[in-house]
Amino acid sequence: MMNFSLKASTLAIKTVFLTGLISSAAVVTQVSASEGEQASRVDDIEVITITNQRHSFLDENASYAQGKASEPDLANWLASVPGANINSNGPVTGIAQYRGLYGDRVSATLDGHILIGAGPNAMDTPLSYSTPLIVDSMTVYRGIAPITAGMNTLGGAIDVKMRKAEILNQQKLETFGDLQTGYRSNNDASTLSSVVNFSKGNKAFMAYGNWQEGDSFESGDGLEVEPTEFDKRQFGFDFRVAGDNSETGLGYHYTDTNNSGTPALAMDIEYIYSHRLSLDGKLMLGQWQGEWQLGYLDAEHGMTNFHLRFNDNPERYRRNIAVGETWNFKVSADRSFAFGEVKLGLDGYLAEHDSVITNPENAMFELLNFNKVRDDRIGLFAQWQQQFEQTQVQLGLRVKRAKTDAGEVASSMAMMNNMMGTMAADLRDSFNNADRDTSHSNVDIALNIESQLSSHWSLYAGLGLKNRAPSYQELYLWMPLEATGGLADGNTYIGDMDLDSEQAAQLDLGLTYQSDKAMVSPHIFYQRIDDYIQGTPLGMEDMSAAMMAQMMSGDDNPLKFTNVDAKLYGMDVNWSYQLSEAFSFSGIASYVRGERRDIDDDLYRIAPLNAQLNVSYQSDALLATLNWQLVDKQDKVSLTNDEQQTAGYGLLNLDVQYYLGASLTLRGGIDNILDKEYENHLGGYNRVKNVDIEVMDRLRGEGTSIWGELTYSF
Repeated sequence: MMNFSLKASTLAIKTVFLTGLISSAAVVTQVSASEGEQASRVDDIEVITITNQRHSFLDENASYAQGKASEPDLANWLASVPGANINSNGPVTGIAQYRGLYGDRVSATLDGHILIGAGPNAMDTPLSYSTPLIVDSMTVYRGIAPITAGMNTLGGAIDVKMRKAEILNQQKLETFGDLQTGYRSNNDASTLSSVVNFSKGNKAFMAYGNWQEGDSFESGDGLEVEPTEFDKRQFGFDFRVAGDNSETGLGYHYTDTNNSGTPALAMDIEYIYSHRLSLDGKLMLGQWQGEWQLGYLDAEHGMTNFHLRFNDNPERYRRNIAVGETWNFKVSADRSFAFGEVKLGLDGYLAEHDSVITNPENAMFELLNFNKVRDDRIGLFAQWQQQFEQTQVQLGLRVKRAKTDAGEVASSMAMMNNMMGTMAADLRDSFNNADRDTSHSNVDIALNIESQLSSHWSLYAGLGLKNRAPSYQELYLWMPLEATGGLADGNTYIGDMDLDSEQAAQLDLGLTYQSDKAMVSPHIFYQRIDDYIQGTPLGMEDMSAAMMAQMMSGDDNPLKFTNVDAKLYGMDVNWSYQLSEAFSFSGIASYVRGERRDIDDDLYRIAPLNAQLNVSYQSDALLATLNWQLVDKQDKVSLTNDEQQTAGYGLLNLDVQYYLGASLTLRGGIDNILDKEYENHLGGYNRVKNVDIEVMDRLRGEGTSIWGELTYSF
């Protein structure tokens, strides 16, 4: 019966793709609505905008809702975007994936601010610095992201729009806000959030708070997946002043995460404390519309391999304290001319990282794995766009410079009078004696063309040349460790200071059909990446690192970050059809294949073929959606990373919203109604001993969970 179910799911997904492919053979560029999102335009180029449906969902664009209050990770919103997915290492550690690329290849910003987490293993991802109630929307650029969308857009771009203090221009004090609470049954998770806005005259002040906590969840076959508990709090404010032709804002955001599990990684979160300040403004400079922003993030991250998971060997207790400090900035101005609209700008960030590993049971043990690492990146960009009858053309150029450096490292192991001490000293001395000052200069180009072929059809074509300079982990990881930006493959890595920048040549084509009742929008894409940074087996010149990896962690497959050649290609499609005044059908489907070009191997952690089908019913006060999520098997796996295959599966979910009036909305549902046991290919492997799942077995997905949330607006 199980084999039949998996085969049926695979056949259904492939049928969905064939239907989309026959309907149109290219890609999209239009305003559309699909499962969990609606398309809108930024600079007249299509983006998928995921809106936060807090209370008044009953508008003409309402569709399947997202952003459950009981889910602590904003990255989960990406599940409703064609081509997007989530590498989940824990309940608060979702890494955005778009068309097979993830990590810092995908630009993820908050109100345009670049956020660089403190942790070297991406436990505090950019999307973890927000929470649903204080978010207005999340936008995902579809196709070739414009060069204005971010510093590193090789893998796409995501921007989260936070709620801002609203100025009502009333002379008397006006107060309004939201209060939201939610609960999830499987892991006994609860949340409480509040936002309040004060406005008078040309000034406004908004304050908010959010509390989220939950226990470890249970899989469909009754296994407890632990530790997947979490405890997270966020607070902040936004203050705005409006002038005749200007606006200035000051914001502060505090994140406090404690005792949160990351079972796919070698350590769990003990704490993450961060303070984020932002200044931004808009003003007119003659005929130029100017915008500017300045941000500062100070974060400290503690993680251990003993406080949430079993470890019966105090000699191997490890605590990693990582500190990160980042300044980010952006200045831009745009103006309309007879020959088109022009936007000019300067942006970038200045970041510093420190990380030290200790053993609380052994005061003599210390490993300084990142010391005074500087990671500074700056970019200059110019973008032009013009309308030629029914064709829109957008061309952008970005020149960017990445400069990195690192201080000397040390390890108490190098002081030992044995083979391990000798090898540790060799690795330390080799790193400290090297020229650690690196720099990379790159140019990004993005061309997007959209043409309205008729009243129902539009054609899109995008070309891009995108680059990414190596991350500080890829450059400066001198001791074989798993501080790899969240790769979670179970292997230890060392870096290489001679790495070249990744260079991607990108093509995206799309065709869209839209009428009063129906919409279908498939995209096909291809990108060829030279100098793709990937872990490869250590050579003879790295024997000290290989032996250290074996003695420290028993790793028989240590890897070194290396430049290789790769390619990614595939298709994604979204569609909707209004069956009647009350019923609608919508969905998305995504397929991507990632391959090495230099050897016969596949890229690591690529999402399998997947689709979502939704049937929605809407009345004056009710919106209900039945969602069928289909995921194919993934047998195109990386041999280099010892990646395991996963089987396909299908999940049935229900989401219901009931509008109780002008101020109250009740929302709830059931996830995984049939209590299906499954393994998410992007969910990683279990790294925790003495739990229900064996070490290095695939982590299980969540079983049936009933959830609900209540939002009161005042």
